[in-house]
Amino acid sequence: MSHPQTPGDHAVDAEVYCALTRFGLKSARHLAPTYREYRAVLRAARGSAVPGLLNAAFLVENPTTCYSLSFWSQEPALSSRVRRHIDAANRVFGRLTIDPVRGPELWSTRWRLSSVTNNLNWEGFDLREVLLPDGAQP
Repeated sequence: MSHPQTPGDHAVDAEVYCALTRFGLKSARHLAPTYREYRAVLRAARGSAVPGLLNAAFLVENPTTCYSLSFWSQEPALSSRVRRHIDAANRVFGRLTIDPVRGPELWSTRWRLSSVTNNLNWEGFDLREVLLPDGAQP
């Protein structure tokens, strides 16, 4: 990674993975229960020491669309390791908008981090520790 004061994107070669899941909800009344499920899954994941989980966030696009975003130091393994995640996934299907042709409004994507900007500020989460192992300086 180039010097932290250099503006723009900086290529990185690190084992950092991102997972994003989008939920299209039937109604705004389903947003709060979906957030509570997310918090419970995150507590369970942290409590069971899921390998590689670095941090996660719940994002809201509008009253009927939300996302779960997570960062990992290895391929994400939440579904196979945390029963609470499986239970929450089963419950969320009843809250989803379902198109007769396309099916439920739910999708996920995973990718490997390839670049970052110089401002990696996120309270309580220092991605530099993962990107610059052994205390190396950019």
